Amino acid sequence: MSNKMTTTEMLDRKIAWCKQNAFWGTPSAVPKVLDFYFEKTRTSVDEDWPESFSLQDLADTLGEDPVRYRIYYSQDNLTLRLFVFRPRCTWDEQKIMLGLGFVVAQPGDADNIPNQAVEEDEVEGVDP
Repeated sequence: MSNKMTTTEMLDRKIAWCKQNAFWGTPSAVPKVLDFYFEKTRTSVDEDWPESFSLQDLADTLGEDPVRYRIYYSQDNLTLRLFVFRPRCTWDEQKIMLGLGFVVAQPGDADNIPNQAVEEDEVEGVDP
């Protein structure tokens, strides 16, 4: 038995590969598992979070109900990140999410939510 492939065997493999991948059409149509996040900030813990869109609006836009999401807060509770999980995200869906202001999440984005810089008022004439 030989490990050498004949031209016919190579052609058969190529045809099988093409038939298998013909379903997707283009590489951009292949769905990927992606996380997106949207960041909101506020100046004080006493004020409400700024409105951007509701989860129901997002579900209607994506055509999926319910939308899988999770929310992380910074330690100072002035920044939140809304993460949306897309298990089968196509290129068109990715463009929709980016158009809504979401960012493609990278590893560690849930852990490194920045605290907001606190402005300190300087009082003139007072020495520490």
